[in-house]
Amino acid sequence: MQNVKGLPYQDVKISNLSSFDGYQINFRINDHLYQFLVGNKKRPFPLNVMHIFKEKDICIFCNKTIYPYPAGQQICLAFQKQLPSLLNHFQTSYPNDFIA
Repeated sequence: MQNVKGLPYQDVKISNLSSFDGYQINFRINDHLYQFLVGNKKRPFPLNVMHIFKEKDICIFCNKTIYPYPAGQQICLAFQKQLPSLLNHFQTSYPNDFIA
């Protein structure tokens, strides 16, 4: 996977979660939706990135066949290897969304 900062992110939505102390970051790349969960609002740490695909397709990052959500809600192994960089990218690009 290339540097996460250079990816063509679209439709980024960062939400505070009420179900636990953290954030849900939804983003789209090449018409595929991903969900990034981050724990702890005061000192955020990355948890995982899940595929949330509408149709069966192959993830261009991890090359896995992903079935439509909810059956295909699987962790993206390529993004898992980049979690700290991915969190840093979103904190740098959207600092106002991370104010605890």
